[in-house]
Amino acid sequence: MDRPRRPGSDRRYAPVAARGGKRKRSSSSDLWEDVCSICDDGGDVLCCEGRCLRSFHATEGQSTKLNRCKTLRLTEEQWKIFKNNDGKNGPKYICKNCKYNQHQCFSCGLLGSSDLSSGVEVFQCEDQYCGHFYHAKCLARLLYPDRSTQPLNFEQEIARGLKFRCPVHKCHVCKGAENKDDKKMQFAVCRRCPTVYHRKCLPSDITFKGDKDNGTMKRAWDNVLPGQILIYCMKHEIAPKKGTPKRNHIVFPDSKNLLLRAPSKARRQEDTPTVQDIPKEEMPPDHDSPEPSQPPPQPATETDKDLPNGFNSFAPKDLFPLPYPGSCGWLDD
Repeated sequence: MDRPRRPGSDRRYAPVAARGGKRKRSSSSDLWEDVCSICDDGGDVLCCEGRCLRSFHATEGQSTKLNRCKTLRLTEEQWKIFKNNDGKNGPKYICKNCKYNQHQCFSCGLLGSSDLSSGVEVFQCEDQYCGHFYHAKCLARLLYPDRSTQPLNFEQEIARGLKFRCPVHKCHVCKGAENKDDKKMQFAVCRRCPTVYHRKCLPSDITFKGDKDNGTMKRAWDNVLPGQILIYCMKHEIAPKKGTPKRNHIVFPDSKNLLLRAPSKARRQEDTPTVQDIPKEEMPPDHDSPEPSQPPPQPATETDKDLPNGFNSFAPKDLFPLPYPGSCGWLDD
């Protein structure tokens, strides 16, 4: 079934190079993001047909020298398979997060199971235009920072299927909703964490123009996201050469470790090569792949005991000593 069309998604720009972009998808719907989820730049991007609604630069040739996106590392031949796809008979691109039902919590950045049939650890926002997932505990901390106002058993209700709209759908300051018809009430959306402001509520230190004299970095771009402002909030340090925070925020699951946990029948099915398996699992040792191999899950530590069953991620906790919203710390920049 085709997804609905995202309002205003006919405008596609690049926050770094301010150049026009286009997307290639496998259906006629228009719900996906207009910029690459790795580098936040526009251009010719490939859309995942899974639940995450993300888009990616597919090959190294689609990244400018200025942008230097790590991309999906598809070959030109692999890219052509999708580029020539009419969306009906051709293959669909499914990212590894959606393929293996292992999605990142948009608050803490850790991977968790999103398998609705069993063992759900991260839950997706009910908004049809939102591809963000959250641990129930992380969501409770975001929606109810003052624990005294948190509804009783909120986390358990989420685990039992309670529908929710995540924090990216209300202003961080005034808690109001978005009104795209009123410019002042349009959203400024952080690309690294669930922090959103109305244009009129945007803090003064999140600027549209950088100032080298006082060391102020540009943190906001207009006309990048359809009807919204793209920002990096003050939680994220800007890398001067790229003009964005370090691009270490995307974590793909290690399919090999996942297969070790799968039943033998499922393992044999996964061993059958499909188009959805690209980019290739095996990369040359000196190739800088955006899909790192993850070590086997580590035994729970004392700090894990306060988490409900199923909240341990495949991403080891020692890689995230000081988690904060939007921090994932996996891909070396």
